[in-house]
Amino acid sequence: MSADQRKVLLFFWTSVKYLPIEGFRGLASRLHIYKSGEPSDRLPSSHTCFYRLCFPPYPSMVMMQDRLRIITQDHVGCSFGTW
Repeated sequence: MSADQRKVLLFFWTSVKYLPIEGFRGLASRLHIYKSGEPSDRLPSSHTCFYRLCFPPYPSMVMMQDRLRIITQDHVGCSFGTW
C-alpha cells in the first residue's frame, strides 16, 4: 500500500486522521482485527469507537487485498467523515 492508502485505512479503521507523535502507542486503544459473519462479497467494515476492523471470510488473499484496495480509495474510505 502507498502511504496515502495507509492513511485512508487508518482513518477508516479508527477515524483518526494522523498518528499521534508517540505513534500507535499514542492511540486511545489497540487496533483489533476480527472475522465477521458477513458474506464474502461484502467489503470490510470498521467500528471506529473500538478500533476494530472486521473482515468477511474471503476465500483468498487476492480477494482480501482487492477489497482493501477498494476501501482505501479516498472517496470510499472517508465517505462517512470529512477528510
